[in-house]
Amino acid sequence: MTGRSAVTGRVPSRPGRGSAPFRLASATTAEPLDATERKQLSRFRRWGTVGALLLMLGTGSSYGAATPIPNPVDGLRVIGLLSRIGPAALACSYAGIGLVVLSWVLIGRLAAPGRVRRLSRSQLSHTLAMWAVPLLVTPPLFSRDVYSYLAIGSMMVHGFNPYESGPYDTLGDSDPYAHQVDVRWQHTASPYGPVYLLIAQAVVRVAGDNIVIGTLLQRLVELIGVALIVWALPRLARICGFDPVAALWLGALNPLVLFHLIGGGHNEALMLGAMLAGIVIAWEWSLVGGVVLITVGVGIKATAGMALAFLVIMLALRAGGRWRDLLRCGVQVGMVAVGTFVVFTWLAGVGVGWLAALSAPGTVRSFLSVSTALGVGAGEAGLLLGLGDHIQAALDVMQPVGTLIGSVIAVAIMWQCWQRRINPVLGLGMAMGAFVLLAPVIQPWYLLWAALPLAASTADPRYRKATIWLTVLFSVTIMPNGANIPVYVIVQAVVVAAVVVGGVFLSLRRSGLPRTHPPGSIEREVDPPVPGDHDSVPAGGYLPPSGPVDPHAGSPPGEISAPLPADTNATAAGAQSGDGATYPRS
Repeated sequence: MTGRSAVTGRVPSRPGRGSAPFRLASATTAEPLDATERKQLSRFRRWGTVGALLLMLGTGSSYGAATPIPNPVDGLRVIGLLSRIGPAALACSYAGIGLVVLSWVLIGRLAAPGRVRRLSRSQLSHTLAMWAVPLLVTPPLFSRDVYSYLAIGSMMVHGFNPYESGPYDTLGDSDPYAHQVDVRWQHTASPYGPVYLLIAQAVVRVAGDNIVIGTLLQRLVELIGVALIVWALPRLARICGFDPVAALWLGALNPLVLFHLIGGGHNEALMLGAMLAGIVIAWEWSLVGGVVLITVGVGIKATAGMALAFLVIMLALRAGGRWRDLLRCGVQVGMVAVGTFVVFTWLAGVGVGWLAALSAPGTVRSFLSVSTALGVGAGEAGLLLGLGDHIQAALDVMQPVGTLIGSVIAVAIMWQCWQRRINPVLGLGMAMGAFVLLAPVIQPWYLLWAALPLAASTADPRYRKATIWLTVLFSVTIMPNGANIPVYVIVQAVVVAAVVVGGVFLSLRRSGLPRTHPPGSIEREVDPPVPGDHDSVPAGGYLPPSGPVDPHAGSPPGEISAPLPADTNATAAGAQSGDGATYPRS
């Protein structure tokens, strides 16, 4: 590799074998799918659409979705049929989930990094639209959180502070939204930031007391976040020197996005969209605009604040990688972020009580959480040994310890990024992944906090395979109605779904499945890293300079105008169109 490093601005020493964590090959141009692969893609898309339609069909019952109480379709001819046969509705929903996940995994073979032929961005975007449209008109899926958002908006409309009490305590059962809230959150203060309170207030002002219109408007708002994700992921992938289509497949087409951000209407969509788009804008166009957008994400959910720390590292490395650069960038980002947050807090007019309510989700025991599972396991062991019921005491110890360990890991990853050993975007995904797994509570859609940055920053099979398997696991761990269902009904639904999905897979297999790496694709080489080699290629690739660089213009002070090394550069025209894009392997 020749030329100056896009991160350090220095000419790296010629690497020998083992001098880099990932030795990137020269870029290659991906060709369009051939006729056989286009037919395979068409079949996968159709079966995924069938899955989305089955999932929509199942939402007519309280077993298939978090329907309002009472269910608006009860008693209606034809439409209300499944509302009276819950087990059949659940079987439809589970079969739909299975078909969407299966189709997504198979389409991934056509979007693998380094593949000689792969689907285009337009083909992938059309697939996302086909699968998302049936979920736009359903009741909330997999949880009743949408009703919590609307109840918070109703509190704001009626002049109550959502940080002081729960919606049911304040609004009472007569409010059309409060009694729809999950019983676990009816008496809990809001953990969401002031930005989201303003959004929820606006939605309720428009919807009035109509629960159906309120739900659809809430989903429409979250679609803005999904659109930001679709916009930002390929651009973030180009910043990191990776294939935009592979990033969109693992990120935007991810079943968790379909099921929980679109179908479930979770505010993670806005938070993640603002976070990713803010990083792109801050890097390529405007520091102030990007930081403001990320801070909007923080004002929705505090988790987005981690992106500000990694953005500071990115900007400081680009400015020269000195401690004074880190301090200067930190002050600039901090001033904009604090100013933005103060403005939104003032507009909401409810103070900063949400900080005290951040622990509210941790009151639910989530066995997907490592710390919670260990705490409950230790307490149950005490019961078996006759030591008494100390489960809550064990949780009181393990959950803070888990949070502390996750925070320490995140700081350690930041240090590795500062030392140029890890790409900061990849580091953001790794840090969020560690924080999520060790947090007191995990919901399936929390995986997207880590999956989306990882999708845009690495082609390393270790990260991508872990994300894929966790996506498949998390897609089937929560009932479509977000509540408890009798075990025998779940078993029946799973058996029916397994027969349907298995039959579809065998049919697709007989007609031929695409190869992940057909002849001519790039294979990945991995060499062991050499400790202390700061000029070697960092995990996740180099970060290029921001924006289009004019080769005839001089370099502004503190900026790097050197072109990208050939092994991490992407063809600009191809990257913009998404067809025939150039990308490296990792």
